[in-house]
Amino acid sequence: MKATLFRGDDLNQETFEAILQLLQAISGMNSFVGIEDLILLPDKRVLAWEDLFDLSQTARVKYAINDESFIFILTEKPNAHNFFGYLDPQHPKNGFVHVGDWERFIHCPKELPVAYHILALMVQHYMVENEKQLAHILHREPIGCVNDFCQNKKEVILKMRTADICPKCMERLVIKLSPPELNHVFELLESLRIKMLFSQNMRQHIEPSPLELTTDFKILIPAYGNLEIRMKPLEKTLYILFMNHPEGIMLSDLIDHKQELYAIYQNISSHGSLLEMRHSIDDLCNYTSNSTSEKLSKIKGHFERALGKELAKHYYVQGARGERKGIAFNCII
Repeated sequence: MKATLFRGDDLNQETFEAILQLLQAISGMNSFVGIEDLILLPDKRVLAWEDLFDLSQTARVKYAINDESFIFILTEKPNAHNFFGYLDPQHPKNGFVHVGDWERFIHCPKELPVAYHILALMVQHYMVENEKQLAHILHREPIGCVNDFCQNKKEVILKMRTADICPKCMERLVIKLSPPELNHVFELLESLRIKMLFSQNMRQHIEPSPLELTTDFKILIPAYGNLEIRMKPLEKTLYILFMNHPEGIMLSDLIDHKQELYAIYQNISSHGSLLEMRHSIDDLCNYTSNSTSEKLSKIKGHFERALGKELAKHYYVQGARGERKGIAFNCII
């Protein structure tokens, strides 16, 4: 399955990127991409479904998105039927998901239920041949399945805590989706479930789990469904340096590790010339530059968005001013 996400002009970029990062956190058969250009929404307090569906189809044509890919417009504005999201009956891979008001129903960052419902709408599409069939297979009484209708929106808590697909719904899916596609869906759903529970402090006493640095330089947490902590190349270069030095490093001493940083960065990055790469590393090692502090702050943000603040503190680089900085947890497999 493929999905292309668009940001309504009422949605901030940070939330949009956080949603996309959640869906891209685990590599697999299904792919998710985001388009930077904004979708200009009608100047209405409540959006009609027809308007959202028309905008989806217009975006498909404008950006030449093939028929195999789903399109989702993400918007803070409420919709006429007050649904979490829906697909267009006329163009059943065009749809929208509502990003607003989640704080009324569930206590967690809103990007988690939004990412969940993007996945739910995608798998629902493959359970039926048309919209009329969907009305017959939705669970009116919640059972903890992605197909729970949730007429009372607070019932969404149950299906997000289970992150499951019931046996009857699975029977429909296995006909349409391959085992690798389904396995990837389950891995993503499980990662969203874990993140939601951590954000609610329901699993704050669970011990942190080791990281794995793969041969192609992916940073994974195997215990959480091979959750990938995604970073930009220079951020990842800096983090791997600290992984290689569990004793910690003084930021003023980064210049002593310049050659190691060069080597890591050349293996990770495929963009820019060798001269540009060296300039980036030189700036990183310049103690008077803000480059290192900025990268460490972004690394912290990546872990917090992926794991929640409580668990993340075991993984990101930290240390008192003027002292060695390092990773608190000996977290490397």
